[in-house]
Amino acid sequence: MWRVTLRGIQGHLVRLLLTAAAVMLGVSFVTGTFVLRDSFDRAISGLVAGSSAGLDVAVRGTEIAGGDGARARLPLDLVDSLSAVPGAARVSPDLRGVAIIAGSDGTAVRNSGAPGLGFAFSDDDPAFTLIKGRGPVGAGEVVVETVTLDKGGLEVGDRTRAVIGGETRHVVITGEVEFGVLFGATAVLVDEASAIHSFARDGTVPSFTITAADGVSQAELRASVAEVVPRGIEVVTGATVDAENESSVQQGLGFFTTFLLVFAGVALFVGAFIIGNTFSMLIGQRARELALLRALGASRGQVLRSVLGEAAVVGVVGSILGMGLGVLVAQGAKLAIAGLLGVDIGTSLPVTSSTLLISLAVGTLVTMASAILPARRAARTAPVAAMRGDTPIAQKGLRRRGISGAVLLGVGVGLLGLAVTREDVPWVAAGIGSFVAVMGMLVGAPLFARPVVRAVVWPFVVVSGVVARLARQNALRVPRRTAATASALMIGLALVAGISVLAQSVKASITEGVSSELTSDFVLSGGQSPVPPQVATEASKLSEVSSVAAVGLVPVTIGDFSTTAAAVEAASMPENFTVSMAEGRLDSMEGDRVLVDRTTASDNRWEVGDVLPATVGTLGAHDLVVGGIYEDSQAFGTHVIVSRGLYEDAVPSDMQTDLQVYVAAVGGADQAQLREDLDAIVSPYLVVSVMNASEFATAEGTAIDNLLNLLYVLLLFSVVIAVLGIVNTLALSVLERTREIGLLRAVGLQRRQLGAMITVEAIATAAFGAVLGTVLGLGLGIALQRGLEAQGLRTLGIPWGLVVLMLGASVLVGVLAAVAPSIRATRLNILAAINRA
Repeated sequence: MWRVTLRGIQGHLVRLLLTAAAVMLGVSFVTGTFVLRDSFDRAISGLVAGSSAGLDVAVRGTEIAGGDGARARLPLDLVDSLSAVPGAARVSPDLRGVAIIAGSDGTAVRNSGAPGLGFAFSDDDPAFTLIKGRGPVGAGEVVVETVTLDKGGLEVGDRTRAVIGGETRHVVITGEVEFGVLFGATAVLVDEASAIHSFARDGTVPSFTITAADGVSQAELRASVAEVVPRGIEVVTGATVDAENESSVQQGLGFFTTFLLVFAGVALFVGAFIIGNTFSMLIGQRARELALLRALGASRGQVLRSVLGEAAVVGVVGSILGMGLGVLVAQGAKLAIAGLLGVDIGTSLPVTSSTLLISLAVGTLVTMASAILPARRAARTAPVAAMRGDTPIAQKGLRRRGISGAVLLGVGVGLLGLAVTREDVPWVAAGIGSFVAVMGMLVGAPLFARPVVRAVVWPFVVVSGVVARLARQNALRVPRRTAATASALMIGLALVAGISVLAQSVKASITEGVSSELTSDFVLSGGQSPVPPQVATEASKLSEVSSVAAVGLVPVTIGDFSTTAAAVEAASMPENFTVSMAEGRLDSMEGDRVLVDRTTASDNRWEVGDVLPATVGTLGAHDLVVGGIYEDSQAFGTHVIVSRGLYEDAVPSDMQTDLQVYVAAVGGADQAQLREDLDAIVSPYLVVSVMNASEFATAEGTAIDNLLNLLYVLLLFSVVIAVLGIVNTLALSVLERTREIGLLRAVGLQRRQLGAMITVEAIATAAFGAVLGTVLGLGLGIALQRGLEAQGLRTLGIPWGLVVLMLGASVLVGVLAAVAPSIRATRLNILAAINRA
C-alpha cells in the first residue's frame, strides 16, 4: 500500500503541490511567528544586559500606583551616604529624560513612535562604549548614539540643535557611543552637570545604580545598602531588576507574537478548507481506482491509510517549504514593525529546533486532519458502485445544511449581541459569538450559492450569452464545492471588512469628537513626544491669543480604579472645549476637587461631594473630592480631570510636560498671522507642530492607518491562499470535465470562448466569497462598534471605498486564478478529450 500511495502522489503531483502551497503559506506564519518571538527574546536579553551593565544593587523610590512603572523620586544628595557603604565601588544617580536632536536637514531625528532619550555621560559607565571622539564638556556639547547619528545624517564634529529636558540648545557633537538594543529609540548624552540641570533640576532622581567591589556579591551589597537608606526606599539586587525589566519588555512587545499567531491560525484555518476540498475532488476523480483496490482485496483501513499517507507527504513537503518562507515572513514583519511602529529589533533571526519541530507538526497534522473526511468517504464507497461510475460521495441536502448554518449564525449573532449590549456578559463571549457566526456562514454558504452566483454572473450573461450561462452552470453544479472554494476568500475579506469598520469608526469618532468638542483654533502637539511647558507659556503671551489650555497627564489610583488623569486649568476650558456638565460646575475644579466622567462615576457610584482616598502621582495617599460629573468626552480621552495646581504638586518639575496645548484666538484675529507666530514659538522644539482642528483629527488617525496597513499586509496572505484554492478547484474541475470540454470544442466552442467560460466561473466563485465575506465582516464590525459605544466609539464608520475595492479586487482574483486552468483547458486535444473514459 505504501507503493500505491507513492504512485498516487506521482500521478497527481501538480495538484498536490498546489495543495502543499496552501500548507506552506499557513506554516510560514507559524514559523515566522516563532522566529520573530525568538528574535524579540534575544533583543530583550541584549537590552537588559546592556542597561544593567554595572548594576549590582538598585536603590529606588516606591512604585506609583497606576503610574505604569513610574516611581517616587529620591533626593540626589543620597549619593553621598550610598558612596560610603562598604563594598560599593561606584554609585551613579539615574539621570535620564527626554532629548531630541536635529539631523542634518534641520528636522528632529525620530523613529516613528519610539522615544528620544537623554542620559548623563560618564567615562566609567559600562552601559555604553565610546567608539569615537570624546565625552561632552559643558552645556554646548553632546555625545550621540551610533544609530541616531546615522538616521540624522550626522557625524562627530557637526553642529546642530537639540532639545534636552525641554530646553533648546545649539550643540557640538563631540563623540559617538554604542548602546545595546534601543528598540528604535534615539539617544543623546550630556555631561553630568547638564544632566542634573535638565533631568533633576528639583534635586531628585528615580533611582541610584550601585556597582559592587570585587569579591562582594549582590546579596551582600544589598544588605549593606539597606542598613543606611531611610524607610520607604526599595533596595533590590541587579538580578531582580533584570527580571523585572525583561518581564516588562516582554509584556509590552508580546502582543506582536500573539498578533502573528492569530494570523497563522487564520492562514491554517483557510488552508484547511482548500486541503479538504482538494482531497474531496481528487478522491471523487479516483473513485474507480480506489474501488479497484478494494476489489483486489484492499481493506477500508488500507484505503484510508493510503489517502492519509498522501496527505502526510503533502503536509511534510508544504511544512518544509513553509519553514523557509517563514524566515522571510519574520524578516518582513521585522521591517514592517520598524517602519510602521518604530520598534527596531536590531538582531538576527534565530531558527531553533523547537520552531522547526512545531512548524512541521502543525503543518502535517492540519493537512492530515483536513483529509480525514474525504479519506473516510473513499474507504466507505462500495467497490461495485464506484466501478459502475456512480457518484462515490453522497451529496447532503442543501436545505438541511442551510438550516444548520442559519442556526449557527443565529446563535453566534445572539451571543455577540449579548456581549455587546449587556455589561454582565464577559467580552470573551463576543469572540466566541463571532467565531460561531463565521462557522454558521461557512456551513450555510452553499444555500446562498445559487442566488449570489446568478446575480454576479448576470452582467456577463447579458454581454456574452451562452458562454456565461455555461460558466454559471458549472459554478452551480456542485454548490458545496463552490462554497468550499470561496470560503478561503470569504474568511480573509470578512476579517478585512470587520477590522476596517472598527478602524473607520475610531477615526470617525475622533473626527466627530474634535469637531463637536474642540473649540480652540489651534492645537500644538508633539505627536508621540511631550510638549515642553515653555510652549504654553510663550503662546499665552501673544496678543492674538485669548486663551491657552495646556493638558498634562498624571497617574491617579482610587481604590481598585486606576487611570491617567488629564490636568488642565478650569478657566481655560470654556474657550477651548465644549464640556457638558451632568452635575456640579466646571469651575469647581480647583485644588483637590476633580471632575469625573458620567460612566466612571456611575460604575463606581460616586457623587458630587464624595471624598475619595487616592494616590496621585508622587503624592502618595491623598484625598480627592468629586467637584463635578461631566458627560463622557472624546476631547480628553481620560475619565478624570484634575487641576494644574494638583498636577504641579504631584509631578516633579523636570517631568512636567504637556500632552497637547490648545490655543483660542481673540475675536477677529488674523488666523494666518497667528499660525506664523505659533510656528515661530514651536520651531526651536523640533517635534512640536501647529495644527488646526481638521489637521489634528487627521494626525490622530495616522497611528490607526499604520496599524491597518500592517493588518492588510498580513491579510494579503489569506487572499493568496484563496487564489490557490480557486486555482486548485478549477484545475481539478477541468480535469473532471475533460470529456465535456472536448464535446463543447467539437460542437464549435472556440478556445477563446472556453477560456472566457472558465474565467467567468472563477470570477463567480471569487465574487461569491467576496460578497459573503464582506457582508459578514460588515455585520460583525457594526455589532462590535455598537458594543464599544460606551467606551467612546460613538460614531459608526463604514469604509465604503474599501468595500467597493474588495468586491472589484475579487474579480481580479478570479481572473488571476483562471489563467493556468484556462491555458490547460484550451490546449486539450479534442479527440483525446472525447475518448477519455
